[in-house]
Amino acid sequence: MIRTALPVKKALKPKRCRHCGNSFAPISSMSKACSVPCALALNDAAKKKSAAKALKVERKSMKERAIKLKTRREWIAEAQVAVNKVARLRDQLAGYGCISCEGRPKARYGGGMDAGHYRSVGSAPHMRYYLTQICGQCKQCNRDYGGMSVEFRRGLIERIGVNRVEEIEAMQGAAKWDIDYLKRLKKVMQKKARRLEKRIAEKAEVNQLLEEVA
Repeated sequence: MIRTALPVKKALKPKRCRHCGNSFAPISSMSKACSVPCALALNDAAKKKSAAKALKVERKSMKERAIKLKTRREWIAEAQVAVNKVARLRDQLAGYGCISCEGRPKARYGGGMDAGHYRSVGSAPHMRYYLTQICGQCKQCNRDYGGMSVEFRRGLIERIGVNRVEEIEAMQGAAKWDIDYLKRLKKVMQKKARRLEKRIAEKAEVNQLLEEVA
């Protein structure tokens, strides 16, 4: 009887433990850890990663459900916030103060200013998002002094001319925006605000460098 020699099992190449990083001789091609403690630690890490991923998916799902439940009135308000921010940042970049009194409250990215409407939302709701007639206005003029409409008009004429102001005063229309339009408007204004913030930061950096050189 002739006996055949059993094939010699080829030794596996050393691996690096995925937990501690040490080199080890794996017992199989599926081995990932050099010891039981390291294997347990890897298992715990995998469970935490899986739980974090599930939580992220759940939060995304909740956010999507919340968005679907938003009313048109809520979208109108959120779009207004985005448009107002753009108006304040635009005026800050241009170096303007309050449209009515020319005051300059100190605040980063225009946060110390309101966004005043020349034609108020109450009297001209169709002009709610018309950026040309929305200007940075200090809180005192906008809130305490009722908008300072005469001074607002004078300041607006200085910026855009009397013809444009009279066009604004004559504009008529209806405040009819569907939710899809309001979503797009908010998204566009948020993107524009980020660009303005970047330009303001760059301008501030240049001014600082010029001061240091001087």
